[in-house]
Amino acid sequence: MLGVFCSVVSVGFTQCEKLSVSKTSSGRFIQNNVKQADIPFEATITINKEKIKLSGNIAGQSINIDNEIKSVVLCEWKEYLKNGQSVYKVTTDKGNGFFENSIIRIIAKDGKTTISFAAEADDKNGLELDIYESWIEKQ
Repeated sequence: MLGVFCSVVSVGFTQCEKLSVSKTSSGRFIQNNVKQADIPFEATITINKEKIKLSGNIAGQSINIDNEIKSVVLCEWKEYLKNGQSVYKVTTDKGNGFFENSIIRIIAKDGKTTISFAAEADDKNGLELDIYESWIEKQ
């Protein structure tokens, strides 16, 4: 029984290490756990075993953020990026030599997928993006 459990856990976390790409066109800031108005946010989110990279533009301003994955805290998917969730602890490169411990959550339910970014020390504020397309890259 323990062997089956270990096998299932291993397969589950392996899903969260696949090279995947997601696209977003809208999102919102979250302030004190309150979602703000939607804003245009055209971006690509790339996930691999080591990094989660966000690149695109927010309301016309260019953005590129690299997040080094420290650990996969949760990886529960019935179908990867379509039905389930994952939580990553990351180190976010904010630029100019400034790094921040952050949490990235991907939640997919009832055909809607969101990815949220928040500082580990302040999870009441952050950014939530609506994903309209995702795929797994062949390796």
